[in-house]
Amino acid sequence: MSPNPPRKVAVVANCLLNQNAKVCEGARYPGVVRPVVEALRNRGYELLQLPCPELAFAGARRWWAVYEQYDTPVYRNHCRNLARAIAPLIEQHLRNGDELILIGLDGSPSTGVRFTSSKPDWGGRPDRPQDDWDIVPGRGIWIEELEAELARRGLPPIPATGWALDMGRFDEPGSRRDLEGFLDGEDLKRRVRVDPTTLP
Repeated sequence: MSPNPPRKVAVVANCLLNQNAKVCEGARYPGVVRPVVEALRNRGYELLQLPCPELAFAGARRWWAVYEQYDTPVYRNHCRNLARAIAPLIEQHLRNGDELILIGLDGSPSTGVRFTSSKPDWGGRPDRPQDDWDIVPGRGIWIEELEAELARRGLPPIPATGWALDMGRFDEPGSRRDLEGFLDGEDLKRRVRVDPTTLP
């Protein structure tokens, strides 16, 4: 029997709870992204805030970048170290039978879940508009490394979606519908809870 009753826990990208972590000129909300927090709170989720790998790596004065610019051995190693630090906490939640979900930031080169940003020819000083990149299907580098660390520990994938804040022309009503559809969907209800006795 679990020592504590199972809980609903949302593992959330740092900047969704702290817009000050965004790149220069990248914040769209004062402080938290309120629609995300409200949607989770209304459904009884507790929040587990992930660290921001870009902020820790490049600081608060960094400019925007794309997947290819962050896809370096040094940045991946940085993300792996962060993943090793946070994975034990996620594992504890899973072993307690808690319902976990992951909310990333679609369009982000680091925390994208369904989509990330791409522009293979980007480099040097940012002299083009912030939305002059391509949005492509795929994970950001931080999410890739976090999921790889969880898999290395023999843990199952966490159901995940992204808030489409970094998709170029941001559509808040559409993003809200996407998130609520994910949270209320039948597929999520079938997948969120893991039987702790099946974990290695």
